[in-house]
Amino acid sequence: MIEYLKARFPYHNEEDWISLVENQNVLINGNPSFPDLILKTGDEISYSPKPNSIREPDINKDYSILAEKENFIVVNKPPNIPVHPAGRYRTNTLLNLLENDRGAKFYPVHRLDRETSGIILFAKTAEFRLVLQRLFEDRLIRKEYITFVYGKFPEKLVSEGYMGKDPDSSIRKKQSLRKESLGDDKPVLTEFSLISYDPKKDISVLLVKPYTGRIHQIRATLFSEGFPVVGDKLYGKRETAFLDFIQTGESDLLNEELGHNRQCLHAYSLSFVDPTTSEENNFHCPLSSDLCHLAADIPSEYVA
Repeated sequence: MIEYLKARFPYHNEEDWISLVENQNVLINGNPSFPDLILKTGDEISYSPKPNSIREPDINKDYSILAEKENFIVVNKPPNIPVHPAGRYRTNTLLNLLENDRGAKFYPVHRLDRETSGIILFAKTAEFRLVLQRLFEDRLIRKEYITFVYGKFPEKLVSEGYMGKDPDSSIRKKQSLRKESLGDDKPVLTEFSLISYDPKKDISVLLVKPYTGRIHQIRATLFSEGFPVVGDKLYGKRETAFLDFIQTGESDLLNEELGHNRQCLHAYSLSFVDPTTSEENNFHCPLSSDLCHLAADIPSEYVA
């Protein structure tokens, strides 16, 4: 059981989990347990943490406001900060930071992964969040990303298929792209255009237009097409890098192997028509500074 708890919930190390189990902070099916218990499919785990026992990881607080309108704001999210509470992050989030700095309530409309940088939208009211979420659902909000991948990418690639759980992976959340549906997956469509290629580093910089919105769509599609994202622990050169990260955290050796200390994915632009005002909105967010040095000859329009 301890190995499962360490891998699935990396809030504590092995010694801490053993202590928590022995002190009945962890219950199995409502009953006290012991560290050597073998879990069965369907077992229900409940956990009551000790006060102040979970220390939240540090975050990058260097966000900026790109634009502000009556009903929403557009934020430049730095890497290494979650948008809202999840996992070990309770208060160290972009949402909490924004609300504390501005002294107002905000409502996330969509999300970016903790490691992903770039443009993100917050509504100022719960009602307007529903308006914006409907635009996302109806695919009336256009998004573009910039990403860095290993390999010489073609000038243009339109990737279409079906995405679902990767049947060949031991990692539960990993997705894969396939050309034929297995029945429980979802259609995906993504367009990629080459921005530049650095032959010395064998890194291509791409502009990405996702026409559907599936979890890990860009990263999983590129991995399935044979172009792993630089710095990606889950969809990079070695899948087990993700397991290494879960077990031991970030390391210089792992970062060197993957090419960067985070997945090189940046939300570059966002465009939509505000249905309440009929105003056309087009927002752009230059590349995060930690990405600009990863490849040569990136056009200036994407950097600043």
